[in-house]
Amino acid sequence: MPRRRLDRIYLFFAFCYLAQGMSGIIYEPLAYLLKDVLHLGSAQAAAFVWWMTLPMLIKPVFGVLTDMLPLGGRRRRPHMALACLIWGGALAALAWERRFPYYTLLVLLACVNVGLVLGDIVCDAVMVEQGQLAGKTGPYQAVQIGILYATIVVTGLGGGWLSAHASARQVFALAAVFPALALFSIVWMREPVAPAAARQVRLALGRVAVSRRFWAVAGLIFLWSFSPFLGTAQFYYESETLKLGPVLIGWIDTIGGLAGAIGALAYGRLIGVWSLRQWLRACVWGGAALALLYLGFSGPVSAAVVTAVAGLAGVGFRLALMDLAARACPRGAEAICFAAFMAVFNLAAAASNLVGGWLLERLGGVLSPAGCFEALVVIGALCTLACRPLLAPALEGVPDAAPSELAIAQAALG
Repeated sequence: MPRRRLDRIYLFFAFCYLAQGMSGIIYEPLAYLLKDVLHLGSAQAAAFVWWMTLPMLIKPVFGVLTDMLPLGGRRRRPHMALACLIWGGALAALAWERRFPYYTLLVLLACVNVGLVLGDIVCDAVMVEQGQLAGKTGPYQAVQIGILYATIVVTGLGGGWLSAHASARQVFALAAVFPALALFSIVWMREPVAPAAARQVRLALGRVAVSRRFWAVAGLIFLWSFSPFLGTAQFYYESETLKLGPVLIGWIDTIGGLAGAIGALAYGRLIGVWSLRQWLRACVWGGAALALLYLGFSGPVSAAVVTAVAGLAGVGFRLALMDLAARACPRGAEAICFAAFMAVFNLAAAASNLVGGWLLERLGGVLSPAGCFEALVVIGALCTLACRPLLAPALEGVPDAAPSELAIAQAALG
């Protein structure tokens, strides 16, 4: 493949994920809006986030839209443009809002996520299509996730500063600029030369539905990602129990983003040295160990250290799971199947967020605030260990050798 075309596809992924990541500038200000303006408790805030992010849980529906319903004979560019209009339009409407009634805020934020999800699915579909052709699903995703975590360096500090110094309307107005980046990235997008017919897509989905490997990969992703101590529970623990201010919380998020970006870069380098099987075997024990690190999350310094270590190693493990998901997608139904796997990631995050917020309140009458958080940490670590029996069926067909070793072997065989 010519170098110029590779560079263009990397730019497409970079700009798409830059836009998605920078939209996260609203997350910390939103958390304070829910807690201090709408006066929601941790369980109520977690429920709000659940409904707000519902579009992320039904990603395969949007995958059907881009895989099976072409617009003007195209399956990618028109859908990306539509996504950006919905995404940017909803943020502009939020910037126009003055009082933020509960349901108005919820509906508009859900619309933001509709646009974000559709754009993400189109980007991921291109990644799977082109990555499978070039054997670069791992490197492509390393660029995507590396950019995403690099934006947290900005949104962590920026979100903390904005929480303390800017109104919610100003935050939403700033975020409304970023969908334009994703829209601009269309110039570097590559459409399939011969899009799959609807019948081909249906046949591929039929094979996937009865595939043991598909369900094993989905279960592996869910259990590994179920971390009830993160999200809403962590925010309330930081702000209410540890008494950390918004700027300091933003700094901690920034450290995690920087560590995650380095972790993604390391994965992109090491995927040619360690095989995917090696990465995934390390995911289980390493993921549980990373969860247990949060037992030491007790103040500003320890929070920064734990977040940095978890970001550095955790991103590599997550990328290995995403690489496995991309390789398990059949030709012709890339958007639907990869969206299904990503929906499992999101379902695990949403479910653990909901459970974490609820348990934090319910356990408060029995345990100390620190004890509640520690109980959530242990639950998360046990869920990670529980995914070990799924490794064998999930790894069916995945070679033992690393990509570079495979290339040498193939060359030796002529």
